[in-house]
Amino acid sequence: MDKILRPWRHYVDFSGRSTRTEFWLFYIVFYGLIAASFIVTDALFGRGLDDAAKGDEFSLAYVPLILWVLACLLPSIAVTVRRLHDSNKSGWMYLLTLVPYIGFIFFIVFGFLPGTRGENDYGFDPRLGEGAPDFDAPEIFS
Repeated sequence: MDKILRPWRHYVDFSGRSTRTEFWLFYIVFYGLIAASFIVTDALFGRGLDDAAKGDEFSLAYVPLILWVLACLLPSIAVTVRRLHDSNKSGWMYLLTLVPYIGFIFFIVFGFLPGTRGENDYGFDPRLGEGAPDFDAPEIFS
């Protein structure tokens, strides 16, 4: 539960590092609630994306969805920047996500790449915890 709530507690914290688990859990919840909102709106009001594409009037049922996306804007940028920091990359590389097609691939690739082991330019390894010794288990037994 902590990994789901951490991006919200640090919603404007662009320093430090985020694990892959924290990053992906944030986006699973984010897009899951968007999908659920569309499903509920379609079930309750009989409006789907097809109706919106036809130019029908705006439905107030989409207001909670819009508020959710706006509320997630800063936390999503922050968790992505911290995920880049985990790979020892600058947060400014986030701007590559704005490039059509390439940005989506960039987002997916850096989401799945493992972070640097131990401390890097952006702080301690979040998998080890702050102040934890920086070594692997095989080093203990050798």
